[in-house]
Amino acid sequence: MTGVMVESVANSTLRVYYSKEASIVQATSLAVIMMVAVIGNTLNIIIVYRNYSMQTPRYLFIINMACGDLGVALLSMPFSLIASISRDWVLGSSFCQLHGFLGSFFFCVSIFTLTIMSIEQYYALVRPLSRAITIRRAWGMMFAVWALSAVISIEPIFGWGHFDYNSSTLSCGVAFPRRLSERLYLFLLVMIAFVTPLFIMGYAYIRIFVAVQKHTTRIAKYTSGGLEVIRLQRRITFTLLLVLFVFLFCWSPFVTLIALANQTPNVSHLPYGLGVAAYWCGFFNSSINPIIFVIRNERFREGYVEMLGAVWESLRCCLCKAPVWLKPKRFRRTWYLRQSIRHSGPPVALGSVNEPHELINEEP
Repeated sequence: MTGVMVESVANSTLRVYYSKEASIVQATSLAVIMMVAVIGNTLNIIIVYRNYSMQTPRYLFIINMACGDLGVALLSMPFSLIASISRDWVLGSSFCQLHGFLGSFFFCVSIFTLTIMSIEQYYALVRPLSRAITIRRAWGMMFAVWALSAVISIEPIFGWGHFDYNSSTLSCGVAFPRRLSERLYLFLLVMIAFVTPLFIMGYAYIRIFVAVQKHTTRIAKYTSGGLEVIRLQRRITFTLLLVLFVFLFCWSPFVTLIALANQTPNVSHLPYGLGVAAYWCGFFNSSINPIIFVIRNERFREGYVEMLGAVWESLRCCLCKAPVWLKPKRFRRTWYLRQSIRHSGPPVALGSVNEPHELINEEP
């Protein structure tokens, strides 16, 4: 197999050793992914934190995902980067357990956050008067996401399932089951952290699209301003769906790897590079999410322009005491007024009675 060497080790398992050229490509690509993920997610968090008008449940969920992606870049990717450079796991068993836990933990955080984002959009459009997602409830939902992710991911450390280093992926993760209890854990992991969230999101988005079509027909008879809100809600829903589809696309190689590995006696029979591609694509998802929100959301774009302009001004003026871009007076802006002037007609809050400004602020 070109670029890879398979050797037998003492415990009769097989290990894959990539060539130096392959290791250079792997390490370089991962370093770029890590840099983009750290910069993009950090800037998105700062933009929401410095802008009061963006501190709504929807944007809190976006930042919750950014925190998870930032955790992947800072706490999980470095382990794989070291393994790709050394072409083996050199950090010991304890760090392997930590790496396996962090990988599973942040994966759960991402997919659970996508789930609560779909739930928030469902209540905003399908059942706007039944239960509003307030800021307090949003914080509670985010706490539940992190707590549930921790409970699910920490089980192998206590003996239910186990983490192990996979030389074909250059990462530590949930090992393939050897006992019945480990098979049960892997089954529950797939059901709780993958199948159930996908079912909830699928149901939510189907109901959302049906509700939008009904609202479009009804509002078109009475007002033109309502159609503008419908169009903005469609854009919001499409953005959330795009994030979901990108997530599934980036993690599809990992699902393929698991399916093939369950039918393959050893790693040498797996397609060359599939293991690394499976994890690297998952890491890539953490770097592409902030880019999607910047492309699809005018608030983030204006925040980037404002921040980068202030940074340039700080560099030009050589201010050492307090960078301009950190001063609230120069950065905090209210896009609501600007967007209100741009859009004609009175604001109509479809499915978001408590926060009509959030609809108006989205980019047409």
